[in-house]
Amino acid sequence: MKREDYDILIGREAAHWGVAAREGGDPQIWDDERLFEIFFGREYRRLLRRVEEHGPRVLELGCGNGGTALALAELGLHVTGIDLSPERVEAATHEALRRGLAARTEFLTGDLNLMPLPVSSFDCVVAHDALHHMLELGNLLDRVRGALVPGGRLVVMDFVGMGGLRRLVAAAMFALLPTYRSYRSKWGLRRRLVSFLTPEMRKRRAFAEGSAKLLHAESPFEEISGPSISAAIASRFRVEEFFTFCPFWYYLAPKLRLPGSWRYPVARTLHALDGAMIRIRPRAGAHIFVTASND
Repeated sequence: MKREDYDILIGREAAHWGVAAREGGDPQIWDDERLFEIFFGREYRRLLRRVEEHGPRVLELGCGNGGTALALAELGLHVTGIDLSPERVEAATHEALRRGLAARTEFLTGDLNLMPLPVSSFDCVVAHDALHHMLELGNLLDRVRGALVPGGRLVVMDFVGMGGLRRLVAAAMFALLPTYRSYRSKWGLRRRLVSFLTPEMRKRRAFAEGSAKLLHAESPFEEISGPSISAAIASRFRVEEFFTFCPFWYYLAPKLRLPGSWRYPVARTLHALDGAMIRIRPRAGAHIFVTASND
């Protein structure tokens, strides 16, 4: 892909995340704190603990509005966060000032696909739902390895995809079940189905060929990496901890339109179903948790 085409797409990605907010018709799991706790709370707390264990100098990849970086700063760590969106970096900086954490945080705007990272400057690098947006994943992980001190740790909690069959089932259930988005509105989303069902390698080929047809319209780098994340980490780091979780129902739980009193009991039941799927197939999760060392 030509550099000018790349610049257009990365600009679109930055613009998308700069205004990303709750969509009333299509809420996400992070829009509801109680739902996030049900499906991801245990793993997220583990993420914070692992980073705390391996700090104190931390780099966060894809820091967004600064939620994770500020939680780590409250634990006494010094955190540098990098994000593509200047609006999100500004929001994180303001929140750090408001909470009295500016002395322990720094937020920078940058394209992690391309930007250099300071060598041997961090004890721990953390990536929470960031790597699946990285086109130059291998190159980034090489730079992360160099940015860590000897024996430093990489801690990752990320989305790696559901696989073709589960995606097709999820799309069908989203279309048929009552959700916050109307059926008329869902019919209008049919053009997004191709991107939703296209696997990582096919998206990458389309990207290399200069075609954006198979990419997410608003967020072109969405899932540009996925199943390859685990192998890319394992080929560059010594993996100390690895497991998968949330194989399916996390996706539909926030979108279902249910009576208020049903919402969280149903979510806990769906999370239990996800847990049963993982017990049957431990590596079937759509999300991974990794702790790895660069020694």
